[in-house]
Amino acid sequence: MIITILGTSGAGFNHKDCTPRKDEEGNILFHDAEYNSDIFNIERKRYKNSTHFLLENFDDEFVFIGTVCAISFQKTILAESLKGKNVQFRTIGDNSLDDIFETILELIQHNDNIVLDITHGFRHQPIMAIFASTLSQFLERRDLKIIFAKEVESHEKYEYIYLNSYIEITQISLLLTGFIRTLNFIPVKNMKLLNNKVFEDFSKSLLSNDLKGVERNYGLLKEELVKLKSNEDLKHISNLIDKVKNELIPLERLSVFEPYQKYIELSKVTVEKNYLIISLAYIFESLREYCSYRFKDICATFEFENDYVKNDNVMKTIGNFRKDNLILNRYRGLYHANKEEFKKVNKLYNKLRKRRNALAHINTTSNFEDIKQDLSRIIIQVETLYGDKVLENIRR
Repeated sequence: MIITILGTSGAGFNHKDCTPRKDEEGNILFHDAEYNSDIFNIERKRYKNSTHFLLENFDDEFVFIGTVCAISFQKTILAESLKGKNVQFRTIGDNSLDDIFETILELIQHNDNIVLDITHGFRHQPIMAIFASTLSQFLERRDLKIIFAKEVESHEKYEYIYLNSYIEITQISLLLTGFIRTLNFIPVKNMKLLNNKVFEDFSKSLLSNDLKGVERNYGLLKEELVKLKSNEDLKHISNLIDKVKNELIPLERLSVFEPYQKYIELSKVTVEKNYLIISLAYIFESLREYCSYRFKDICATFEFENDYVKNDNVMKTIGNFRKDNLILNRYRGLYHANKEEFKKVNKLYNKLRKRRNALAHINTTSNFEDIKQDLSRIIIQVETLYGDKVLENIRR
């Protein structure tokens, strides 16, 4: 399908009755020009306007969009070329932004393999068509080619070019801006200038508390940002790419951190982006991993089924729960030898458990900002605990 916006180019124009001007003998006074298209492999030739070019060179379904005046005018000057063609006309209001926006959006959403020509139209119409086509690509990406007859020589020569790369740059700008604000990435298919899967995979791992996935996908994301930065087509949004890189700087330290440090770093990143439940899960695991790290020598003498079982035994030891506790069953005096340190850690751990349980259920009492501030305070308390080196010297 070829969609084009109609204006009143191609001939002299009578504003009073929307008709082309004619000479004394009744012939239409054309001001045609040369059009060529390397993108369509069509050689230069003279046409009345770009609509005439499309009608003469394509055998497809056409949708012409324009005001009553523009449609009437083009029907007159292109009467011969319209014969035998599959053409439908869509009428829009003279000054309606909604008409052109909704019409373009509807046509793109319900058809595949579309060529959209925005060469002509009145003032705002081609701009609104661009807005609609950009939005449609987010809603459901289809095979859409946006073309424009660029003036090569004033009113004499025109050359068709694709505008898709500009549309995609606009889309990438919107996607990166959203990513900076939320660290989440809208799934958009078939992008040529950006590997959207890399961004999507990073977001999914971060927001699903997948530490290994975060580390792996962060490495891939760094590589993708280097490619974007060096891409000449994206030079106009290089500052935006730098902002994405700066937003991810806190993750640069993950590779040299212990697991408990990695989790607390991710808790700070996610609380800043307002993912409170996710942040709480990270800080909860951070404290468990910290305790397990300090119990490393003690745990080395056991063969635990997996890390979860090991961490569970460690936290039961700190909380003085002896049932099914391998550590306290072997080291019976361990709790009392480290009672003050264990109580300090367990108090903070229980606070985290209560907060996590409360957030996991429907909240009817606290507002968002109060919860966020409370969580930020807890993160500071956990970091202070680490800084105080509690559990550094566990006595047996």
